[in-house]
Amino acid sequence: YLAEEYNKTSRPLHCPEIRFLVVNVVETAGGVTPEERYCAEEQLPFAATSFVKYSNNTGYWNEEEINQSLLLFTRFSLQKTNGYLMVTDLQGVRNGNEFILTDPAILCKDNTRFGSTNLGHDFMKSCITATDAMLEEYGWDE
Repeated sequence: YLAEEYNKTSRPLHCPEIRFLVVNVVETAGGVTPEERYCAEEQLPFAATSFVKYSNNTGYWNEEEINQSLLLFTRFSLQKTNGYLMVTDLQGVRNGNEFILTDPAILCKDNTRFGSTNLGHDFMKSCITATDAMLEEYGWDE
C-alpha cells in the first residue's frame, strides 16, 4: 500500500518507482510432523541489477548505492502514517525505472507489532534522522 501511494506522488522524474514482492504464506498439512509455515515470494528478475541491501532498520544507508527515491520513500512512509510507522531495511534490485524490494522491516511506535525487527520509536528517530541527513547531504532535501 505505501509503495503504491508513494508511486502516485509528484516525486522528481528521475526517481524510480518502488515495488515490493508479494509474500505468500505456505502451510503444510499436519502429518507425522506438525504443521509448518513458510514465506514464499516470486523470483526477482534476472535482467535486473545485483541484489543490494540499501538500508537497514537502525539508520544505516549504503552510500555506494544511495538513491533519492529510496530515501524519499522511507520519509514518505513515516509522513503518510502520521509518524506511526516507517518502512526500513530496504533491499532488492533495480530493474529499469523501478526498485523491486523484498523483506522490509517495519518500525512502529507499537513494539508489539511487526515482529522482532520492529525496534520501536527510538530507532524510528534514528532512521528518519539518517534519512533526512542523507537527503540534505546530496542536495535532495525538499
